[in-house]
Amino acid sequence: MGKNNSKILKEANKYLVLQCISSYQPITVEDIVKKTNLSRPTVINSVKELTDDHIIIKGGLAESTGGRAAALLAINSDAYYGIGVDFEFPQVRIAMANSNGEILASRHYDYPLDSSVQYITDRLSDEIARLIEESGVNRLKIEGIGIGMSGVVDKNNGLSIFIERINDWHNVDIKSILEDRLDLPVYVRNDVHLMGLVEQRFYLSAENQDFIYIGLRSGVGSAIFMKNGIYGGENGNAGFIGQMILDVSGPEGLGGPKGSLNVFASELNLIRRYREGSGNTASAKQLPLRMENLVQLAQEGDELASSLLQEAGHYLGLALVNLARIFEIPNFVIGGCPNLEGSILLKSLQETASDLLKEHFNRLSIVPGQLLEYEYALGGCYLVFDHIFHKPRLKLQI
Repeated sequence: MGKNNSKILKEANKYLVLQCISSYQPITVEDIVKKTNLSRPTVINSVKELTDDHIIIKGGLAESTGGRAAALLAINSDAYYGIGVDFEFPQVRIAMANSNGEILASRHYDYPLDSSVQYITDRLSDEIARLIEESGVNRLKIEGIGIGMSGVVDKNNGLSIFIERINDWHNVDIKSILEDRLDLPVYVRNDVHLMGLVEQRFYLSAENQDFIYIGLRSGVGSAIFMKNGIYGGENGNAGFIGQMILDVSGPEGLGGPKGSLNVFASELNLIRRYREGSGNTASAKQLPLRMENLVQLAQEGDELASSLLQEAGHYLGLALVNLARIFEIPNFVIGGCPNLEGSILLKSLQETASDLLKEHFNRLSIVPGQLLEYEYALGGCYLVFDHIFHKPRLKLQI
């Protein structure tokens, strides 16, 4: 086994300092020392290198406590840029963000449901290229593309293994396709994992590190955050709860075996069941393929929408109970639908989970996510940023 050399240690320390500044900016050197447990000389050396590389800048002065006021350090927003893609077929969202996570340009489009694999990949690369051109950002400062894929992924090889609702979509090498066409590094992850990452960085306190994010999308997914990190699993598909069977005698549907969570609670199945139950009414014909529209209909008194969401909330609650007991995490954030607050769906979910977990937890938190739809693609941007400094692996000598 190779030894940890000084170069690896130096890069590891610099990465840790950068992550600390990114998470707590503006911040002083002394506070970085406290939060990282690195020595003051090590932090000062890392700060000097990051400043010389124009990655961090001085952002003013801290309040004086009697002596000379300490400089506040922050990320230079113009240091680097990333492109994020939220690929939730048929919807796709693309964003360009700077190193502070500020979105500079974005696109949002829908594919026809019968799109071919060739058409999908061709248009995706064209849309990203158009975004780069329209943003006006120096291409040399774009560090890469992060793409959150629905379905099953292989994050280690950049493959999209399978997306059920796309014809012939099997083992698509989305990483190589986009890298060849756009000449930028491409990183692939589960879409819900990236949504949970942005929710954590933007809307959760630094102390709230253990939580489970539930994404209500075309299929239902989850991301498990523990000890300030996300559990990805062998290939990056941990939390694939839409396939969880909750009623062996349940109905069949899209995205999973009969009686599975996806059949009861995924956006595609809820919209399909609403349309079937409504017949050929005008409202059913005009209804967009979004869960938020069903929530709105229920709020307006639509009995069918209310019934479907009540049932969906119940089964989501059962899935949440299983996750809570397995991981013993009592904090849940429900995202992917912007108008969940006070909805029948959320109330049904909370009631089911609270009733079944009342003897397991003294405190149970189930809250709607705050992530806005235009921010979904930011997860891909942060995935890029996390690769700017390769995380050196320190080796234990035995």
